[in-house]
Amino acid sequence: MTCNSGLASTPHMNSPRAYFKDLSHFLLLSRLTPHIKMEVIQRNEAFRMMDGRMTFSYVQVFVQQDGILYSGKWTNRLVSPKTLEDLQEVKQIPTEDRGPDVNATWSAVHIKTPSLLSYIDGNLEKQITREVETCEILRKNPHPNIATYYGYRESHGRVSGLCFKRYTSTLLEVVNPQHIGKVAFLSSARELVRENMETSLDGILAAIKHLHWLGIVHNDINPANIMLDEDGTLILIDFDSCRYIGEDLRVTGAKRTHDWHDPAVQISLEKNDLDAFKDLEIWLTGSSGEDFKFK
Repeated sequence: MTCNSGLASTPHMNSPRAYFKDLSHFLLLSRLTPHIKMEVIQRNEAFRMMDGRMTFSYVQVFVQQDGILYSGKWTNRLVSPKTLEDLQEVKQIPTEDRGPDVNATWSAVHIKTPSLLSYIDGNLEKQITREVETCEILRKNPHPNIATYYGYRESHGRVSGLCFKRYTSTLLEVVNPQHIGKVAFLSSARELVRENMETSLDGILAAIKHLHWLGIVHNDINPANIMLDEDGTLILIDFDSCRYIGEDLRVTGAKRTHDWHDPAVQISLEKNDLDAFKDLEIWLTGSSGEDFKFK
């Protein structure tokens, strides 16, 4: 969107138009400005029946220029076209806003991308590499209470996102939409906590033990990192803080959630997850007289 100031349009001396006698002169020279070199994206040869034989007819070519996709016909199957003018029956192919409207009953993929804060961190590539490697281990060793990982998204030869099954909402969003603190939530009525959630926590404990069996500690067990599947199953997510047992959390830059860990503990230990799980149990189903380990 362009915002107009309401003032008369007068070319500024820093504007290219200030150096031309009139707008028509400017537009003429604009047309003469070289375009970005055309790139051939795909070629498909077409044939037709002639005298009882299949004979080459043309090459359907898909090209990109200035960020726009085009298709056209090309009659020389031995060399590629150099410009749009070389093609016949050129058509621009719209790629934005294509496809059917989303249906809420269809399966969707969640693509986890780095936060903006991550981009100013010099270790971004290392962090993503570590999480991909963890997720690849989990893909080969799945668990029903651990998020389903499908693979990574690639952009220009680099990993730009991780693809997971999409789940409905986090446990925190479902039972504590106001995001009140741990102690205050424990003292509240907790009216949104359903009866089956206490038994569903067993699945999260099983997921934690599965990670430990693989030699991995999650290090960030909290209700924001637990999601609900369509049938109410609790699913453990978010593996960027996962470290192998015994690794140094500070040196490897593991990020953990305030009030859900002991800042004095800087080693990746199974106890980190098990203590956080006990707090999770108290937070969700405990009595107001119980004490949290992490406050």
